[in-house]
Amino acid sequence: MLNWDTALEYIKGSLSLPSGFIEKTDNEIKNRLQIDTIPTFSEYFPDDAYTSVLVDTAAYNHARPNWYYFFDEEELDIYSIKECYFSMSNEIGLYHPIQGPINFESMAWWSLEVFKSRIFQQASDYSITYKFREPNIVEVLPGDMVENFAIHYEREQPHDLRKIPNTLKNWFLKLAVADVKIWLGSIRTNYGDGLITTPFGDIPLKGESILAEGRDDRMELIDRFVDQSMPSVILDIG
Repeated sequence: MLNWDTALEYIKGSLSLPSGFIEKTDNEIKNRLQIDTIPTFSEYFPDDAYTSVLVDTAAYNHARPNWYYFFDEEELDIYSIKECYFSMSNEIGLYHPIQGPINFESMAWWSLEVFKSRIFQQASDYSITYKFREPNIVEVLPGDMVENFAIHYEREQPHDLRKIPNTLKNWFLKLAVADVKIWLGSIRTNYGDGLITTPFGDIPLKGESILAEGRDDRMELIDRFVDQSMPSVILDIG
């Protein structure tokens, strides 16, 4: 699991700056990445989370009818709703089978009944639809049929990095390095391309080259993120 100790060690080791000098503290780097890198990464690879909506509790009720607030426990930005899970009574009203298949012989019957229920849902008075309203509101219709329900939603990655998938960890770290390069390069260009005197000796600034390298790295990574986050499309050519 990725954490800030590992991330900061990787970032500082990847910058390859003379004497290892960086004019920002670990906390300053961490805060900058929470502002820039995590939101950018989350646009392409958001975190999944679940929460409940208590329709009879005032905090969840919007001034507009049929609109309900829902809350992220870490107060992270919410991007979209993937699914709402309503009371089973609505499913029963749509003739959804109450009991699942108990053997292979009943599987075909159960699947057919579920399929028929989904077809009927489009024209039924028991059908419930929902729509995400930014920043943290769900509109539910019809509202008079709604009981407490659960929401599966997409949100910003948690700021402690614990939910960054292991398969995407290296990409996140590379983006973080690119963002730090852009940040440091932007600062150093204000002092020209000369030297800065530090306790480690005179350090060549190279602000323009660091800035350009960071921007190029970031653009290349974003292109990869776009490709990776696009859903697979299967074309059936008959």
